[in-house]
Amino acid sequence: MFKIFFFLTTLFTILLKADNPLFIVYEERIPYVEKYSNSIKGLVATPALKALQYSGVKYKLKEKPSKRHLYEIKANINKMCAIGWFKNIQREEFAKFTHPLYQDKPLGIISRKENENILKNISVDNLLKNRNLSLLSKASYSYGSFLDEKIKNFKTIKKEVYTNNKKMLSMIVAKRADYLFISEEEAKISILCSKCTRLLG
Repeated sequence: MFKIFFFLTTLFTILLKADNPLFIVYEERIPYVEKYSNSIKGLVATPALKALQYSGVKYKLKEKPSKRHLYEIKANINKMCAIGWFKNIQREEFAKFTHPLYQDKPLGIISRKENENILKNISVDNLLKNRNLSLLSKASYSYGSFLDEKIKNFKTIKKEVYTNNKKMLSMIVAKRADYLFISEEEAKISILCSKCTRLLG
């Protein structure tokens, strides 16, 4: 289980006193962040906006790709923060985090049904070390320090993309990769085809 945070620039303590609005950048990621009636809602978005409204901080919402979030925050030239990022050591080197907004449920794995017997009783270590199976991951995302370190240390075969879960599932079905990690919350919404199944909970 991982705690999901606001992701802040080092300018945030100054921003609270500024007259100009704070830019809140987001990428739609249902059910955490979902566009709704010229605003956003979701497991992370709703408490984030309530906190901003309660504190009286002026803000403007801006939809941007997650890759852009990291680039602009690391550059530290804009008055902005991003919603819904995991905290890890690498990001703490150039950004600040709020208190957690939400703690999600354990990750599962989605793969094609034909791989069910291969993956059914496999350990995480053996899965990530398997040179015959490829991981589909979203570039710039963190799966938590536990998995991030194992993926790095085992030099897991992977394909990184900048797309959403629905398209990633289509890639799994099309055999462009073999499996992906996904939270239970996202899996319930994202599993849209009978050829995919969540195998590990």
